Amino acid sequence: MFTRAVNLKICVDMSVKEFLRSSMLHTFDYGLPQFCVSDLGTQIVAGGNIIMDFLKDPETQMHFDEAGVQSIKFDRYFKGCSQMGSLVEICIKMVKHLINKSIGTNVLEFRDFEFVVSQTCHLVNKRPIAFKEALRDSSNEPVPHPITPERLIHGYDLLSINVIPDLQPDPEIDLEYILGTTPSERIKNNYQKLNAIRKNLIDNYHSEFLATLIKQAVDKKDRYRPCRHQHLNVGDIVLIKETHVKPLNYPMGKITEVIKNTSGEVTNAIVLKGKTNELVKRHITSLIPLLKPDIAEEINPSVNEELDAKPKFRGRSRRRAAVESEKRTRHVLQDSDGLITL
Repeated sequence: MFTRAVNLKICVDMSVKEFLRSSMLHTFDYGLPQFCVSDLGTQIVAGGNIIMDFLKDPETQMHFDEAGVQSIKFDRYFKGCSQMGSLVEICIKMVKHLINKSIGTNVLEFRDFEFVVSQTCHLVNKRPIAFKEALRDSSNEPVPHPITPERLIHGYDLLSINVIPDLQPDPEIDLEYILGTTPSERIKNNYQKLNAIRKNLIDNYHSEFLATLIKQAVDKKDRYRPCRHQHLNVGDIVLIKETHVKPLNYPMGKITEVIKNTSGEVTNAIVLKGKTNELVKRHITSLIPLLKPDIAEEINPSVNEELDAKPKFRGRSRRRAAVESEKRTRHVLQDSDGLITL
C-alpha cells in the first residue's frame, strides 16, 4: 500500500480455495501481512474469515506474542464509494492494459500466460512513481534518478536480463511474417509468440509509463484539490442511497458509529436501517443527512424512542370517520352512565 507495488498470482477460478492458495503464495514472497483491505468479494470475505479464525489458536497467538508479530487483520471498503479502492483499480488498469495489448489475438498455453503475467508484474514494479531530490549539483544529470516500487521494497534495482536464447529478438527476422502462418502452426510456435508478446510488452511499457506520466497527473481537473467531508454524528437520521432505487424510496437509518480519518474527518459510518434493524457499513458519500438529534427532539420529543423501537405493523390506512367512531364507542363503554356529551 505504501510502495504501490504489484504482486500478481494466477487463480484458475473465483473460489475460496484459490484465494487461500494465492494468499499463501504471497506470504512466501513477502511474509505474513499485518493488514489486508479489500472489496466485498464473497471469496475474499470468506477466505479472510477462515484465516482469522484459524490464527486465533492459543498456541499460535502465544508464538506471535513471543516473536512480536501481530496477527493478520482483514478489512473491507465501506460500500458507497468506489474511490476508496482507486489505488487498486489503477494498478488493475495498468496490468490489464499491458497484458491485453501485448497478447492481442495470440493463443497462449497456461505456462506461457504465466510467463507473461510474471514479466508484466516485474515491469510494473519498475515504473517511476517519484523522483529523488537533488542532493548536489546535478548539472551532469539532467533527469534525477526515479524512485520505483522495486527500489522501495528491495532497496535496489533488480537486474533484469533475458537468458532464454529463443526469446532474444532478431532484427533480421520478420516476426509478423513468421506469426502470419496457419493457426495450427501459429499455436505451435510458442517461443516465437512469446518473443513477439515480450517485444509488445516492453514497447507498451515505455509508451504507457515513461511518456505519459505528466499527462496522467493532470488529465483530470481538481484531481489533487482537497475535499471536505460532511459532518455526521452518532444519532443523526440519514437516508441511505441504494443502487437502482429512486430517491423517493431511499431507506431511512440512524447512525450508530462513525469512523474518522487521520485528519479527524468522518469518512465512514455504521448505520441502523429503520425497516430491517440491520447494521450496514456505508461511506458518507452514500448517506444523505436528514435530521439531527436536537432538531428531531424539538419536532417530536419521542422521535428517538420511536426510531430506536422496532417497527410495528400498522396495517392498512383507515378513514377519519372510522377512527372518530371508534373513539366515541370507547368513550361510551368507559362512561359509567352510558351518556355521551356532545
